[in-house]
Amino acid sequence: MTSETQVAVARHDSGIEVEPELLRAAPVWDGILGEFRNHLTALLAVASEIRAAAPLTGPGQIAGALAETEWNIQRLDALVGFVDGVLRDGTPVIADLDDVVERALRLAAPTLGRTSVSVHKERRTGVSNRGSALESLLAALLVELVRAEGKGVSAGERPLQIEIHVEVTRSTMFLSIESDGRRPSVESWRFALASDLASRLGATVATLPDGAGYLVRLT
Repeated sequence: MTSETQVAVARHDSGIEVEPELLRAAPVWDGILGEFRNHLTALLAVASEIRAAAPLTGPGQIAGALAETEWNIQRLDALVGFVDGVLRDGTPVIADLDDVVERALRLAAPTLGRTSVSVHKERRTGVSNRGSALESLLAALLVELVRAEGKGVSAGERPLQIEIHVEVTRSTMFLSIESDGRRPSVESWRFALASDLASRLGATVATLPDGAGYLVRLT
């Protein structure tokens, strides 16, 4: 569980001295804003469809359009949750890991869809957290695994399986997050977000050397 994959974040040389923290966060904000605009565009398109179809079609087609609208709104709400995780640093606290995982699952729920997530650990345990950093970190990694597989809310195939294994030593906690799907990209803004949030907690995030998943190391 000690193998780690290093990720380099590209930086643009503009000739202007920029704070390192801002440079590291740039890919995250670009990704969030890009997806935010995509979802807003989808919402506007569906709203136009409802207005155009309402006088001419039955309630079934309208219900489908409304369901699509609701799903996009939930996705937007989840993105706002990630923004909240970035902006709210918070005071260091010891949180119940079960509660953190539950909040992470709620945050990732709009993308998880039919995905099955199981947690394996020996006992309840406390974990260091700041604001909503740890749950946002875990949610970002869960969403990335689902997106890599291309299975979500409307998937008709076998649900993706994700397992979270918790191992606690005297000074370190390891969270291994593994899926039975495809390996995710390490160039995504969600992975950059997870890495940034991990640094606030004195933690590290790495891809698993074999299979699809991540290893979160908390000290």
